[in-house]
Amino acid sequence: MKRWFSGLTWKLFLICFAFVLGSVSLISELSYRFVEKEIRANDSYYISQILSKVDQYLTLNFSSLQTLLFSVEFLVAEEGDRLDGIRDPLRKLFETNFDYVSNIYLIRQDLSIIGASPMTRTLDDPIPERQAIVDLAMRNRLQSVVSEPYKSTFSGWTVTMARYAAGSNPPIVVALDLDMRRLEDNLLRITRSESLNLALVNSQGMLVSGFQESKGLLDLYPEERTFSIGGIPATKLLASGKSYIPIENASGRPVTVTLQSTQRFNWIMVSISDDSRILRSLQKIEKNYFGLIAIGLLLSILVATVVTRYIRKPLAYLARKMNMIKLGRLDVQVALPRNDEFGDLSRTFDLMIGRIADLIRNLDDGKELQRRLEIQMLQAQINPHFLYNTLGSISNVVRLGQLDKVDPVIRSLISILEYGIADSSEKVTLRDELRNVRDYLQIQNIRYNKHFTLIEDIDEELLELPVFRMLLQPIVENAIFHGYAGGRVEGSLAIAAYRLDDKVAIEVKDEGVGMTEERRLLLLDPPPEDMREKGTRKRIGLYNIHERIRLNYGDSYGLSVISEPGRGTCVRALLPR
Repeated sequence: MKRWFSGLTWKLFLICFAFVLGSVSLISELSYRFVEKEIRANDSYYISQILSKVDQYLTLNFSSLQTLLFSVEFLVAEEGDRLDGIRDPLRKLFETNFDYVSNIYLIRQDLSIIGASPMTRTLDDPIPERQAIVDLAMRNRLQSVVSEPYKSTFSGWTVTMARYAAGSNPPIVVALDLDMRRLEDNLLRITRSESLNLALVNSQGMLVSGFQESKGLLDLYPEERTFSIGGIPATKLLASGKSYIPIENASGRPVTVTLQSTQRFNWIMVSISDDSRILRSLQKIEKNYFGLIAIGLLLSILVATVVTRYIRKPLAYLARKMNMIKLGRLDVQVALPRNDEFGDLSRTFDLMIGRIADLIRNLDDGKELQRRLEIQMLQAQINPHFLYNTLGSISNVVRLGQLDKVDPVIRSLISILEYGIADSSEKVTLRDELRNVRDYLQIQNIRYNKHFTLIEDIDEELLELPVFRMLLQPIVENAIFHGYAGGRVEGSLAIAAYRLDDKVAIEVKDEGVGMTEERRLLLLDPPPEDMREKGTRKRIGLYNIHERIRLNYGDSYGLSVISEPGRGTCVRALLPR
């Protein structure tokens, strides 16, 4: 491998690959930079066009609102001194223009009003805040005037357009409050669609509308309704007299501030933008850029592949064979019909893989033999354990003189023995196991002269589930022995089977005395050697079943025990689905 990397072929591969890829990359990069420069050069013009559209929208709104004021002024002239008759036409005008104004009203000389909005139809008392609007309208009797932004008692944050009703005596001022929420929504739409942050401010730097989403570009001061950028307040930005102001905000992020006055309202449009819009435009040409890079990469690979094909082909062949071997296929033949180093290497791999296959085969045979011996030993422990208990049951029946129960006990014993002495490696159905448990409980009912009720809650389809022979009977026996005081207390036994993800759970529950946490943890531990030698039956049944399941299916399966003192015990067997 070292000789290959230092050879002429590898060096030629690197030279061809680097030259072609570098040339295409350089041309692509130069093209990308040129386009980026042009986009940045046109960005200020683009912002100016957007602000012009906003100004056109405001001018159109101004004309519409002024026409509305003329209409109200005409109504005042028609009604003369009978202003109470103007309420209904005023209300209709308000409902027609509800999307643009929050109120239309007449201001009397005493600052009381005749309003069109639902609230001001009844709350028409004089309010001092209207004095400034009346004074402004009276000073400019021949034109419509626009107030400074303020917080109205009935319309909230608003701007009022007003004009003197010509010929009215006493003087009447026609006024309407702009719906600033509608203006805010329009500016927010432009902000989101054009990646600009727009606002309208007055000559003192107070926000009229806009800057709902600062996007980290500026600092807002809601109480004063003003802002600053990079520590520079709005008043200083307006006083600079510049239309375009490049600046860094508080986080050091470069932004551009654009200022432009409106034609009709005495407001200034402020736009704050960063590189996000430019980057969005550049993304449209990035596909071509990366396409050129991809072409360069393909050309580089093609040239390099042609040059190095003689070496690449045998290496690819060996890599495919090694992947097959990695997946466990040890019967793969690697040898190449070549007389060079690749041929020698492939034949050496064949010899090595053959030896590894022989070792694995011998190891698997030994493990399989060990597993079978352990299963047979565990099965041998369970069968004598069950037979010992059953013969004890028959002895008790005879001793008590209950001869009429001997035949049922013997029939059940015969069924259980026929069931138990069959091939232990042969699987049976869950239905067969339940039948065996019923025979077993009949023997125990007669033996202890008690009645142990069996409750079955099993899906019909799970009755045909293949399970180990003698899986449930030792668990039921353990429930009677430990849960019901060795049979001296009668009770119920519930057997349930259900699906649990990709597994099947079989549960045996009793309502007996339960057990402590310390005792529960010992149930599935291997019994000590002295207990096995004495033939004790404590915990051997459950432990053997637990080990049989794990030996056959793996450590993720087996038994688990849930129990609390005085609340019974549940033994759950987890089997593969």
